[in-house]
Amino acid sequence: MFALGLRYLNGWAMAAADGARKETAEWPPHPDRIFMALAAAWFETGRAPAEGEALCWLEGLPPPGIAAAAATFRRASGGKPAICYVPVNDTERGRKIPDHNELGKLKEAGLSLLPEYRSRQPRAFPVAIPRDPDVFLMWDSMVPESHRMPLLSLCHKVTSVGHSASLVQMWVEDSPPAANWVPVAGVGVCRLRIFGPGRLDDLQNRCNRENVVAWSDLESCLEAASKPKEKKVLKEQLKERFPEGRPLTRRPVTGLWQGYAKPGPSTDECTPGGLFDPRLVVLSLSGQRPPLQSTLKITEALRGTMLSNAAEPIPEWLSGHDVRGRPTSLPHIALLPLPFVGHEHADGRIMGLALALPRDIDPAEAAALFEPWLRDEYGLPKPFRLFNSSWLDCRAELETRESPPISLRAELWTRPARRWASATPIVLDRHCTGKDRWERAAEVVKDAVERIGLPRPLDVLLHPTSLVQGAPRASDFPCLTRKSDGGKLQHTHAILLFETEVEGPMMIGAGRFRGYGLCRPLPPGGHDNG
Repeated sequence: MFALGLRYLNGWAMAAADGARKETAEWPPHPDRIFMALAAAWFETGRAPAEGEALCWLEGLPPPGIAAAAATFRRASGGKPAICYVPVNDTERGRKIPDHNELGKLKEAGLSLLPEYRSRQPRAFPVAIPRDPDVFLMWDSMVPESHRMPLLSLCHKVTSVGHSASLVQMWVEDSPPAANWVPVAGVGVCRLRIFGPGRLDDLQNRCNRENVVAWSDLESCLEAASKPKEKKVLKEQLKERFPEGRPLTRRPVTGLWQGYAKPGPSTDECTPGGLFDPRLVVLSLSGQRPPLQSTLKITEALRGTMLSNAAEPIPEWLSGHDVRGRPTSLPHIALLPLPFVGHEHADGRIMGLALALPRDIDPAEAAALFEPWLRDEYGLPKPFRLFNSSWLDCRAELETRESPPISLRAELWTRPARRWASATPIVLDRHCTGKDRWERAAEVVKDAVERIGLPRPLDVLLHPTSLVQGAPRASDFPCLTRKSDGGKLQHTHAILLFETEVEGPMMIGAGRFRGYGLCRPLPPGGHDNG
């Protein structure tokens, strides 16, 4: 294993994550940004062949893991970066020096280039302040001896990453710390730009340095030429070599994108898991946070927004219907509320939502579907509105915070446990009557657990009240109705005990795709208090 070490010498990193808007600081630094800093050092210091070969070898490696501490962001009031007024580079827009002033005579001598005589324009400089200034990009491979010294030489030449004021020191590290951001195939918490094969050639072509310098040299010779014949020859050379006019240097464009997430907790491969992938896609809510009893309404609004933003044709696992419009018999996406429950001060408000995907869905396919909906062109979360034309009106966006509220952490709902309790009521798919209706209902719940691919519970205890503190009573939730006759389906809270630990997420019962039957793992030997 080796890594590229990067230390921010000022203790902060200045780079904009949102392009020209410059409202959001980039953190962690994108691997492609660091590669471009190495490439710039190579371009500007003679382009040694051995260093170029080292860069070509580096760009062929897979996406790196990243070790980067959490960061805070420098902001002014209102949550945006502070605005500074700086002299513009375009001196033609500068303040005119009065002619009656003696200094005006010196204008042609370059006085207008001084900052004092240039106009000021508002500029923002977003800054991330990490807890630890050291960052590592790491790979599970070793540096070939032929590339080690050239790569180390390039690292020593890098002076800044991002803004020119964001000074850094770089080196090659053979014993890096463990990565806390790893590449993932599906929708990651972060979406970072990465480099790949051909990136160095692309940067070189966009820089177009040889042609720009050649044009400048010929143009200077043309201006200095005094003889008409000499000028004619130079003009012909310019036209012959540059038939399309002055060559331009183009800005680098976004290369490849890669999802990153925190490394998942190590789980025993023998731990049973259901049909749903434990890597939930978590959305946080802002504005109105509805009560947990409104689960059906808010998941219905989320489903409508999700389908309206999905590209055609909509896959069966997303819509829940086959090509003929009939309900699918295959596992499909489930929409879950993430409430504030399991704490002594819990009030049952829905803090966020989650998308639970079937395990057999290709993560890359899911990412291709969801990324355009959930992120903007810079890879940042894109808020969207959840609205049902009556009382529901809130905004949701992909949860990307380093330390989100505990209710929005996927592991809270998926960690392995033997004891589970329902946070939203479990809807029974069969109507139970008679003296033994509770025993029969418990068997219905056990059947529902097996239906999602988990082992049959040892015991199921039904109760109108949830063992999860803060969750409303089952009777406070609106009933689901049968499509055949409109009859109301029974629902109840439950405690489930398994012989061995099982992994979540656990959604059981007839309403599991709409947020009902959501269970939370309980610690052994007591109530869940968060």
